[in-house]
Amino acid sequence: MPAATHALPSVSPPEGRTRMRPTPYGWFLLFLLIWIPLAAVVTVNNFLFIIFTMMIGLAVVSRSWAKKNLNAVNVRRRLPHEIFAETPFSIQYFVKSDRKPYGSFSLSIREGGPLKGADSGVAANYVPAEGSAEVAGSFTIEARGDAVIEPGVLSSEFPFGLATYSRKCGPTQPVLVFPRIQPVEHEIPTWLGGIGTGLERPDPFGVVPYLFRDYVPGDRYKQIDWKKTARTGVLVSRVLSDEGAREITIRLPVGASENAVSRAASLVVHFVRSGRPVALEGPGFRTEPGCSHEHARKLLTVLARWNGAPYGEAAPSVSQGLAVDIDESGEFRWERAEDRHGRNQ
Repeated sequence: MPAATHALPSVSPPEGRTRMRPTPYGWFLLFLLIWIPLAAVVTVNNFLFIIFTMMIGLAVVSRSWAKKNLNAVNVRRRLPHEIFAETPFSIQYFVKSDRKPYGSFSLSIREGGPLKGADSGVAANYVPAEGSAEVAGSFTIEARGDAVIEPGVLSSEFPFGLATYSRKCGPTQPVLVFPRIQPVEHEIPTWLGGIGTGLERPDPFGVVPYLFRDYVPGDRYKQIDWKKTARTGVLVSRVLSDEGAREITIRLPVGASENAVSRAASLVVHFVRSGRPVALEGPGFRTEPGCSHEHARKLLTVLARWNGAPYGEAAPSVSQGLAVDIDESGEFRWERAEDRHGRNQ
């Protein structure tokens, strides 16, 4: 499935109150703010009182600048259109600062569950005043199905690194996580071949008489297109367009494992990319075949929300093309319509 992103990113105004957590340098400053006045009283040293006053000023200035630096920032979060379980994906952040005239410095965005990313978060080192910066981070979500992404945390240790100031950023967003996609090309039967290498030129009536695919053992010599083979240096076979367009039905049993659901989704993506009509069957439901991107999303949505329970009474298969049964562990069993008809006669 091609990667895509939402057209409209979500907008995050400043949310909640700003929290403060001292860093090791901040704790050391607090220790000095307690120890220096005690030492000044005991020793009657006016210079220590001056140092104490300067350190109080440092703490006040640090807090004031830090809150202005953080509260002037708005964050827009943009998620991918398609998220697959256990597969890294990118989230784009558009960070804007209204702090005049300096902008905002040393920002970090951290996400919570179910997102998993770098512990250090996504850094935006500088955002110009009344300008914006675009940063991106890589994340994963482990489980398929409906998920809710909670607000992230925007933080900064600006200006002196004495404390980490943080607040929530980003809205709560529901997302649908598709099953993990695995490589399945090596498990496609040789007699099925690789339909979709190319289209023959249409005849005057606009009909495509046959498709091209790479040669597979068992193809007849009269199927080989010698002109294309000589031009490409690779054996190319011709397959009647009717055969190349035969639908494939993917069938899942009750109680299919996570691996079985993942492998079913992998077959959907593989065959839709190659232009094959695909249908999905399970306990109590059956979809119509299709090969468009929207159809693939429909099947992946069904698989993302699959819980293994029947949707209703089991319906008999009516596939006139090819079928692949996926057992509970995820193994494939391929079947042609003529094979089923031969057994039933």
